[in-house]
Amino acid sequence: MKREDLLTITELAKLRKVTSEALRHYDRIGLIKPDYIDPRSGYRYYSIRQYEKLGTVKELRALGMSLSEVQDYFNNRNIKKSTEILSDYQKKLEQRLLETMALNKLMKRKLKFLRNLENLPPVNTLFEQIHEERYMITFGEPTGGPREHAFAFTKLEGYLNEIAPILASDRVGVYADERILEQNDSPIPAVPMIFVDNGNINSEYLQIIPAGKYLCLYYPEGRLEQYHPSFELIKSYLQEHNLEICGKILQIYKVDVTITSNRSETILEIQVPVQNK
Repeated sequence: MKREDLLTITELAKLRKVTSEALRHYDRIGLIKPDYIDPRSGYRYYSIRQYEKLGTVKELRALGMSLSEVQDYFNNRNIKKSTEILSDYQKKLEQRLLETMALNKLMKRKLKFLRNLENLPPVNTLFEQIHEERYMITFGEPTGGPREHAFAFTKLEGYLNEIAPILASDRVGVYADERILEQNDSPIPAVPMIFVDNGNINSEYLQIIPAGKYLCLYYPEGRLEQYHPSFELIKSYLQEHNLEICGKILQIYKVDVTITSNRSETILEIQVPVQNK
């Protein structure tokens, strides 16, 4: 082939809108070798054949193929192999698309949670709420303070086959008995737990939270396993309305460190299962 029929590396890069360094890299890995290298200057020259191959490389890369996948595509190519490779890659793209759609759905749910925080009932205001049957995973053992329950939560997360299960959610909490309502400066024995969406998790640590009526209250700047002065409202309400506690008391992080570094923005919820005496 005549020299005038060849393209310099700069010319080919400009025509195909790639960098000269990309072409040098393709040469190094054996993907696109120049037709001719001037022995004196070291300049690379490419033919129209390389121009066409580079176009195919760009299209395969635009589809998301890695360089190793592109190289495999060109090795011993024929119609059958090209069809098999593209078909296999299409299946991978389809799986990635499904994963991306699931991730998008998850992000929408978390953003909805964050936006709904603006509509929470005022803090330190009691309200009754009927909860359907719910599920949690828990080791069923009380922990000895913030460090220990943080470690327990980390272990519990390992049983969740989910992406970002805790970020921007109200799934983390503890359950305790009536001692949590009594004034005490020390941590109250409480059991770490994480809510799960349904009972399909295959784990010995799955437990059911019974349906029923709960006396609920949001309160700021609290801590799990600790008494809060707003709990006096709960005790007064129980007496005034002739109610009694009939199950595990739940303390749940509504706004926690996964979404704010400002402690004044943290909010906990307490849910007390109640029934008429």
